[in-house]
Amino acid sequence: MNHFLNRRIGTIKHPRGFTLVETLVSTMIITIVILGPLMLASNASTYARVTKDTLIATYLAQEAIELLRHQQDSVYIRCIQSISSVCVLSPNETPEEGAWRIFKARLGTTPQGASCYSNENANGCSYDVLDMARTQDGNPTKYISTLSSCSTLSVENSTGLYVCSGAHGVGAGFTLTGFSRLISITSIPTITTSDQAYNDDLRVTVTVKFKRVNGYTRQIKVIDFLHARA
Repeated sequence: MNHFLNRRIGTIKHPRGFTLVETLVSTMIITIVILGPLMLASNASTYARVTKDTLIATYLAQEAIELLRHQQDSVYIRCIQSISSVCVLSPNETPEEGAWRIFKARLGTTPQGASCYSNENANGCSYDVLDMARTQDGNPTKYISTLSSCSTLSVENSTGLYVCSGAHGVGAGFTLTGFSRLISITSIPTITTSDQAYNDDLRVTVTVKFKRVNGYTRQIKVIDFLHARA
């Protein structure tokens, strides 16, 4: 009987536990399954924010050029239609020539602000929609881009307009952003005659900077050309 019991007991199989290697492998697989989608969602959120900031920066750069076109068109219409005292023509000057001369003068050094021309202001100028859109019969306000008056832009919460933080975007209703905008203009003569001043092109370079989520500064640069209207 004892021999029989010993043989029966000897055949009992005890359950085998997980080895250390199996435990580590299982843990690694579970970690990948859980963290994989989380990392993907985190990266997607980061890329979405970078894309959004890039689109805003591109919009701000293009807006600066369109504001200049608005100024040019305003002066041109007033000179052609003689509907304002803005356009005072020089002797032997056509309305088209006078409009181009006056528009270019507005972009230089005036009592309303610094010059936007690269040969006169190495730091570049800055302005916003309020400065350009509200002033059609006079010189618009411009700022040195490195000064606090317009070194950064604020967004007006009610309208979504981006304005100079130090000049317009202060107080309740405005949110300070990390965007800065610099405008630099270069006159490029197209002919070398007595009419050279009326036949040059203006190369407008707009640089918008902002900080990415990793702390690095990124910039968007847009270049366009303005021409005298015939």
